[in-house]
Amino acid sequence: MAEAEIARHAEAAEQRWPLLGVTVVHRYGRLEPGENIVLVVTAAAHRQEAFAAAEFLMDFLKTRAPFWKQIEYAAGKDWVDAKQSDDALADRWTGTGGGRAAAE
Repeated sequence: MAEAEIARHAEAAEQRWPLLGVTVVHRYGRLEPGENIVLVVTAAAHRQEAFAAAEFLMDFLKTRAPFWKQIEYAAGKDWVDAKQSDDALADRWTGTGGGRAAAE
């Protein structure tokens, strides 16, 4: 399910910006503190387009991707709640913000 959603949003990024390539790697399973979790690589003829597409994808991963994050403590486990600040960043991509029209 997560891979299909990531692919769908990578395609959306390719439709919004004239990208030459997109790669998204998101690890799952048990991870230790400090381990790398996500890699987003975008390539475009102009850096602003590549940076915007990468930000778009990272914002999606933080707010809309079907991952459930749980932290383990010595005394038990707890689910991580979504942050309003992450939602606010993701909201900037709705409507007409960003994309080809803004880049032209």
